Amino acid sequence: MAIVREHWPAFRERVEMHAGSLPAFVCDELEAFTTCGDFEQGFLVAQCRRCGDSLRVPFACKSRGICPSCMGRRMCESAALLVEHRLPAVPWRQWVLSFEGPMAVRLGYDKRLLARVCQRFAKRVMQTLRRQAKLEHALATSSALHPGMVIVVQRFRSDLGLFVHLHALVTDGCFEAPSDDTQEVRFCPTEQLAGDHLLSTLQRLHADLAECALDEGEPPEGGVAACVQLGLSGLGPGPVRTQPLAVEPMLVSGFGMQLHAAVSVDGRDRKRLERVCRYLLRPPFALGAVQRTADGQVRVHFKKPSRNGATYAQMSPERFLARLCALVPPPGAHTVRYYGVLAPRHALRARVVPTPEATNIEPKQLSLFVPQGQLELAANTGPALDKQLLDVAPRRLSWMSLLARVFRIDVSVCQRCKGPMRVVRAVTCPDEIAEALHAARPPPRPSPRGQLMLFLA
Repeated sequence: MAIVREHWPAFRERVEMHAGSLPAFVCDELEAFTTCGDFEQGFLVAQCRRCGDSLRVPFACKSRGICPSCMGRRMCESAALLVEHRLPAVPWRQWVLSFEGPMAVRLGYDKRLLARVCQRFAKRVMQTLRRQAKLEHALATSSALHPGMVIVVQRFRSDLGLFVHLHALVTDGCFEAPSDDTQEVRFCPTEQLAGDHLLSTLQRLHADLAECALDEGEPPEGGVAACVQLGLSGLGPGPVRTQPLAVEPMLVSGFGMQLHAAVSVDGRDRKRLERVCRYLLRPPFALGAVQRTADGQVRVHFKKPSRNGATYAQMSPERFLARLCALVPPPGAHTVRYYGVLAPRHALRARVVPTPEATNIEPKQLSLFVPQGQLELAANTGPALDKQLLDVAPRRLSWMSLLARVFRIDVSVCQRCKGPMRVVRAVTCPDEIAEALHAARPPPRPSPRGQLMLFLA
């Protein structure tokens, strides 16, 4: 982005001069963001096997916090893996937990506190679902009921200020564990969830986090703390709503927290479920939403008007960069967490998640031999190969499938003759980049230090 590329060096120097050095993970993220998608930094060359037509694809920065392109790719990849391999076809409900005051900022850099909040939030929500499922289905006990839950940690508000809140996709009901392995797992939906259940969940969560509220925790480093304070100070001009806000259903506030659970989706509608997953995993802003005004200010447009009617936030380039620095998550801060039947070691997980198909799996390496009694038989036969394909669920989507899903660019098919494409080389040397992009010879290299000139002008 031109705004970051232009103002980043001076902003970093000013912050380090007055508030201390910025962490390496923040500097690396911002500097990589300025070169994302730049052909001058290198690219891959794919060539058609039939007609010889070539296609160049630039390298990405693989950002975890601010780059709309890379986070959009990660959003589409994670949402596709969730829908195709992790989320069963049952009703789902989105729960959103937000905090008021300094807690929303503390969670941005206190990884231990964030883990505890996520764990307690998941425990209380699943406890509410167990009690409600037991009541609606007239069960004797709730010990055999197991809901599933995915929590996504979001760090941003609409104006790009640091505001950590939790988006959770929860089964709208519980799975009932059978008495033996021969019986099928039954799903018990909860259809009478109301605002009173949300309020009781918030009360129990407040009791769990009472001790955390008294502990101040470790503040962020000097440079990051200055960026957080600068980013949170003041909002730009915008229209103000004069009409009172309407009361929303399934929304409760109290104890310095707010809980919202009005969005539900039928798990059999996989396309809509994937859209909800993308909403949970979305990047903080789109490239088209950030504009530079005539007076040099930065204007961030909202996707929809805020509660007070504002449609954009306007700020100086320094405050814009400060907010981007605060949005970068620290290393080791997990943004996606699984609980209940979706946890990796849960006993019912393998029986409720969708079964992967062999045609959608691309394993890195297959076994050459499989054990058969005391012998080892070759694994290149059909049944043995299918078993290996079905046993392994993918952790990542292929590079070509991501380009086709996110950017509508099918690198595997030639746009001219519809023939197969293949990656032939990666161009990373500056001389090769200059020759390929500009069809010109690279500039002459300077002579080594200490070398004598053979000819004098």
